[in-house]
Amino acid sequence: MFKTVSHIIVMALIAVFSAGLSAEEADIKDPAVAKLVKSMDLDVLTSFSTPAPGVTGYVVKRDSAKPVIIYGLGDFVLSGSLIDGDGNDLTRQYAQTQLPGPDYKGVAGKLEDDPHLVTEGASWQPEIYVFADPNCVFCHRFWKQTRAWVENGKVQMHWVMVGFLKPSSTGYAAAIINADKPAQALEAFESHFGDPNGPVQPQDSISATLQAALDQHGQWMSALGFSGTPGLLFKDRNGQWQGITGVPDQNQLGEALGIEEAE
Repeated sequence: MFKTVSHIIVMALIAVFSAGLSAEEADIKDPAVAKLVKSMDLDVLTSFSTPAPGVTGYVVKRDSAKPVIIYGLGDFVLSGSLIDGDGNDLTRQYAQTQLPGPDYKGVAGKLEDDPHLVTEGASWQPEIYVFADPNCVFCHRFWKQTRAWVENGKVQMHWVMVGFLKPSSTGYAAAIINADKPAQALEAFESHFGDPNGPVQPQDSISATLQAALDQHGQWMSALGFSGTPGLLFKDRNGQWQGITGVPDQNQLGEALGIEEAE
């Protein structure tokens, strides 16, 4: 279909490497990709062919970060949109067919051991992990929406605090997590949402441990594919982990959790 590499437009060239590491050592056909994988401690999830002569696609990830697509062309590593002569964005197509779905179960297992969550509600009821920024108006809306469930012992909420919307977000998140009673601190903050003189004030100094925890929350949020806050992770009534970005319909969420009957 393609006679020359000029039929493919590569939007970003991120690196050129000499073949210092043999392709066989990394079980990758492109020496530059093998060297990049080793030097950056990446995991190669899969590889796939492309219609561009000599260009191979790779899905790589690092730790809990979101997987990405790169391309190998011998001693070159390429990243960005791969576009054919008809203007088709092949990378967009590969993102649908080659990238794995979010590892909901894996992240949930890590969250279970996270000591930096803000937990409220009944421990024997369905759990919802909520990635939330203190300055997020939609997170506030979801907090208000779930008050009856929490007060009536229908759910257990785990608030996974992140901080990126405003300069004060990280400080507020730290103040809530570090409070003697984090759930009460969250309630006090949300009850005065938007009030700069409210009872919970942003923490000025954040320990390295807590900052690392907040950074990890952000990485998990990205790995789950949540494009914003709130991001909800929960196990449905059939025992399957589900993820939702944004404020869901209350009745539909209740039905999914098995705490509300379908109307």
